[in-house]
Amino acid sequence: MEKELLEKPDAVVLDYEDGLVLHVNTDSIDWLTGKVYFKSRIGHKVDHIDGKRIIFRDDLTYIDYLKVDELLRKKVPAAGYDYISTDRLQNYISSRNLYIEKRSTLGIELKTDDSRLEDRYEKFRSIVETHMERKLRDKQMRDAFFMFAMMRAGNFSVPGSGKTSSALAVYAFLKTNGIVKRIVMIGPKNSFGSWIDEFKACFGVKEELKVFNVQDSEYRTTAEKKLRLKYETENCNLFLFNYESVENYIEELSRIVSEQTLLVFDEAHKVKAINGQRASAALKIAENGTYIIAMTGTPIPNSYLDIYNLLHILYNNEYKEFFGFEVAFLRNPLPTEIDLINQRIQPFFCRTTKQELNVPEPNPDIVLPERVTDIEQQVFEILTKKYRNNQLALFIRILQLESNPKMLLEALDLNAFSSILDITDNIDGIDFVDYSNEIKELINGIAVTTKKKSCIDQVKKLVAEGKRAIVWCIFKDSIRSITTLLEAAGIKARFIMGEVELEDRLKLIDQFKTGAFDVLVTNPHTLGESVSLHTVCHDAVYFEYSYNLVHLLQSKDRIHRLGLPQEQYTQYYFLQNVFDVDGEDYSMDNNVYLRLLEKERIMLDAIDNQKLEPVYTPEEDLKIIFKGLL
Repeated sequence: MEKELLEKPDAVVLDYEDGLVLHVNTDSIDWLTGKVYFKSRIGHKVDHIDGKRIIFRDDLTYIDYLKVDELLRKKVPAAGYDYISTDRLQNYISSRNLYIEKRSTLGIELKTDDSRLEDRYEKFRSIVETHMERKLRDKQMRDAFFMFAMMRAGNFSVPGSGKTSSALAVYAFLKTNGIVKRIVMIGPKNSFGSWIDEFKACFGVKEELKVFNVQDSEYRTTAEKKLRLKYETENCNLFLFNYESVENYIEELSRIVSEQTLLVFDEAHKVKAINGQRASAALKIAENGTYIIAMTGTPIPNSYLDIYNLLHILYNNEYKEFFGFEVAFLRNPLPTEIDLINQRIQPFFCRTTKQELNVPEPNPDIVLPERVTDIEQQVFEILTKKYRNNQLALFIRILQLESNPKMLLEALDLNAFSSILDITDNIDGIDFVDYSNEIKELINGIAVTTKKKSCIDQVKKLVAEGKRAIVWCIFKDSIRSITTLLEAAGIKARFIMGEVELEDRLKLIDQFKTGAFDVLVTNPHTLGESVSLHTVCHDAVYFEYSYNLVHLLQSKDRIHRLGLPQEQYTQYYFLQNVFDVDGEDYSMDNNVYLRLLEKERIMLDAIDNQKLEPVYTPEEDLKIIFKGLL
């Protein structure tokens, strides 16, 4: 019957065959393709013509399908031919049509606690509480209900606010109602351990964890992993993939996601490069999803352009018609345009602060200023003169002076700082090494810097009080040297940075939690996401830190997270060098610290107003940081 319909004489049949296809069952197709309306409104959507079959481009959305259908429905009968739109096409359109306008209205209702939805919420809450051992806070539960009801939604709650538990609550409800069987989580490798721990904590004995971990050393090759995914994972309820791996498993993941799966993108800001490999793979997987959650505590770390991929992952088919934000528009919007962006996207994400979840406030920060030595002061003055026309290079060089001045004798490596400092400009060729022997002698005369001594002393005090601590750095050299100095002082210390393999990282984190060593030295770029240390560590020492608010928030939240008992303290220590500038104290560290506090305040104000916070360029940050120096 279907074949007869597609071949019906003197008819034009629009069908869905893994894409839009038009069958023109007439003596010629010129009467159609030669029409002005076809050339102007349909032709650009066509990929190629095969005889009397017109095959459309595979990047069209169901909105495009509807437009083609509507136009042909009007024009073909007027030309004296029958027009048929197959049931297969209509069913596909119905399955993809999420009624975006209605979802926008629903999102607003959900976020304003509309009383009409209260019965549905209570039913949702009751089922989740029955099937989860962990009891969620009301705000977490409402975030979970929001994500369930919206089907595709963002959770932009701040780091440490329990986004994973809310996502697992969505899974609990959907699983209980037979809608899904599993979670596919795509995120950074560092998040794997957290997802495993959170699943066990949320479900306990009520649901046994059966996990497929794409990084598991049990699987030796990609081919072996593909075979496992195809034949041996039917009973798995949690699939863990890192963003870098997804491209290798698009076919397998697409099949799994299309069948009763909750798809979660964790730390979704990682997928921000327009047309990048990660983004393309994520969009391909998301095409097959019904329930999708995009989680990130920092939705726009660089610019409003960062929401482009987020919205495409959630609403790719509807993006062009409903949101319609072009890349150029998002790159540098005017204030009035920012208001429009926020108004349009606000219904599609939930956002919760730790204050709303009653997480105990951390203690006031302890700032530890130290005046530098005469030699450090002399080198500082030389650096200031040399780099006064390049604030970014000066910022990095002062950090190096405070950590290990011998790094000053090496050329700057842009790749080492681009992700840490949000560097977008190319500084290659600006820096050069031309220190005289006198300057080299000054540098070589600094065995251990003032700041590093202060760091070691502070950590020794904490360990002497029976406390475990985490030390945050930027440079790999700092991580290694501080670990070495601590061990030389009789303190058990270990480090984690990018070159440490995932399996070894997880072992080290477990050892830290069990007390095998007392001090963990790391950097936010490696350990700033999805790792929970708040049950065993309550003191963090900031040896090095930049103006990157994302890294500060994520590092803070390793030890300050939902689940802390009310009586538990959290303490941050910020080490700061003080230099002399024309008889006045100057501290780049303190200026960075104050800038971070201001950016954090602005972010929290934006959350209170249900908006995404503004973003700042490194140039704006550096201008403020070096005020009074240059």
